[in-house]
Amino acid sequence: MNRRDFLCTAGAAGALFAAGRFSRHTAADARSAAPGERAQIAITLDLEMSRNFPTWETTHWDYEKGNLDADTKAYSVEAARRVREKGGVIHFFCVGRVLEQENVDWLKRLAADGHKIGNHTYDHVYVLAKKPEEVQFRFTRAPWLMRGKAPADVIADNIRMTTEALKTRAGIDAAGFRTPGGFSTGLEGREDVQRILLDQGFTWCSSKYPPHANSKEGERPKQDVFDDIVKKQAA
Repeated sequence: MNRRDFLCTAGAAGALFAAGRFSRHTAADARSAAPGERAQIAITLDLEMSRNFPTWETTHWDYEKGNLDADTKAYSVEAARRVREKGGVIHFFCVGRVLEQENVDWLKRLAADGHKIGNHTYDHVYVLAKKPEEVQFRFTRAPWLMRGKAPADVIADNIRMTTEALKTRAGIDAAGFRTPGGFSTGLEGREDVQRILLDQGFTWCSSKYPPHANSKEGERPKQDVFDDIVKKQAA
């Protein structure tokens, strides 16, 4: 089960976590903030199409993560409206291919209403990939997309293109970066990935979540999995 499956099922909001050299910077900022300025919870939403949606074993979205359907866009807009109505904002993370769609006015409106839009890579790539076949489903099926480059270079390009797409198509400056998937140790020990982000001007990254019970691949999660996720988030 991935993070999106849980969010869709449990309706939870996750806190932002940083890793490595990012964490020291972020923690210092949080401590220096006045008590009234510190957010107690972060509401975030990844703008992508998820496997197993709308029915179990729907997998074609793995190859077109940013091809958002009308219902998904409407859900995001309505979620933003409800949260804004209560005085809050949502931090969205956008897959670059979203910007290829014919109309992105809804995304511009989210930003205009004060919601942050972060970089989530162009193709929802696995930023820890060391082999070409690990980068993303689309690149495995169409290996020529690698253009003979090393995975690290493809990942760097994927991140850079998203920043450019947000700015060029929607006039949005990327607000931070979130790794597709997320990891129990964040980017600790992966200074190479941290360096890619730092070189592109990012000062923080959402990548870390507490380790928790999980279901087997292809198996629907049971209630004890959801209960453990909530328990570990609260710890």
